[in-house]
Amino acid sequence: MVTYVPPEPEAFIARVASAPRCAAITAGTYVDAALSSRTHVVFLLRGNGLSLVPLVRRIHDAGKLVAVHIDLVGGLRQDRAGVAWLAAAGVDAVISSHGQLMGAIRSDGMTAIHRLLLVRRSQLDSAAQAIGRSAPSIVEILPGVLFPSIVDRLPPFTVPILAGGFIRTELDVQAALQAGALGVTTSARALWGDGVA
Repeated sequence: MVTYVPPEPEAFIARVASAPRCAAITAGTYVDAALSSRTHVVFLLRGNGLSLVPLVRRIHDAGKLVAVHIDLVGGLRQDRAGVAWLAAAGVDAVISSHGQLMGAIRSDGMTAIHRLLLVRRSQLDSAAQAIGRSAPSIVEILPGVLFPSIVDRLPPFTVPILAGGFIRTELDVQAALQAGALGVTTSARALWGDGVA
């Protein structure tokens, strides 16, 4: 499909750190705004898998990296073959709440992002165990707006953390970054920054 070698996880992490406001979009929605923004990484959270290859190419042509949520993009299965298809499509990172996919993602040379939805305090301990087993490159905590208030309750992770979900204001961004997040993922276009980085 595509001859492309994604960056090593360390390089992906460095790109996020250099512009910690990641654009979270659905394929086809706000693509132009994300491509003209200062963000360095575009997170594709939904869309049609059949239209993914040209969209990934377009994002790369704009000088940005792309992370795809395998659990939410239509037409993709959350299995080894789905991961391999994303690698062949030129994706830089894969997001999933399925920890068992992290090894396959890493094996195919992409950055593995384990997404954790924390809705109850009791999930904190099981989250630490899940991360220990899956060994992702990055952990994304949802809802991200709560990250500053729960960071002291989280177990110490050995990988960087992204805060995603309900990040709507500059204060939300600053609170997450000051609490130790590598970056934030947000669909709030005003937070992406104007102009190409």
